[in-house]
Amino acid sequence: MEVVELKVRLHCKACEKSVRKALCRIKGVTCVEIDVVMSKITVLGYIDRKVVVKAVRRTGRRAELWPSSSCRQEEPRLAGRFGCINIPRWGF
Repeated sequence: MEVVELKVRLHCKACEKSVRKALCRIKGVTCVEIDVVMSKITVLGYIDRKVVVKAVRRTGRRAELWPSSSCRQEEPRLAGRFGCINIPRWGF
């Protein structure tokens, strides 16, 4: 399980929605947490961080890895700390 933290400026709800939608479409993503105030997106799942950054950039937003998340693995208590939205897998 990998935790990817990104710094992405989101100006409105439409920006947030398009980024969330793009991230939820990535195979292996189990949780997407967006903090608009801190401009921070946390993605949890069996994923490659390059794929996550690329997906955000395809929405037209500038994305970079969060400064303190260079090579950190997911901690067992992490999933309980965030209010993760369960991502439905209807026919994916």
